[in-house]
Amino acid sequence: MPLPLWLRSQLPAESPTRTFVAFTDAVARLLELPPAPPAEVYERRYDTGRVWMVWRFKNGGASLFLERPYGEFRDGVTVNVQWHQSPDPEVVAAMVREYVRRGRREQRRRCWLARLLRRR
Repeated sequence: MPLPLWLRSQLPAESPTRTFVAFTDAVARLLELPPAPPAEVYERRYDTGRVWMVWRFKNGGASLFLERPYGEFRDGVTVNVQWHQSPDPEVVAAMVREYVRRGRREQRRRCWLARLLRRR
């Protein structure tokens, strides 16, 4: 199956690592993060301030590991992307935003409970 249209318009189809780099940079750009260093071709790391994102190259796709390292408990989720399924960077960026947002809500909820218990 051919590459998605958004990738075909940006890069030659013969280089899977270029596809990986283009996709991860597209997601980072949508999240307003700086691109990863150019030397990172098979593994790319980003830090949103609340969540660590680690992309790993897989033949035919990529895998993203999201982790919240700053909470009481380390929480993580893995997302697998396959090029033949025509992934959309906007969808992946929205998933990352929701993961960050969910962590903020849980953090506020714990603080609210702690304040309530201190008053008594």
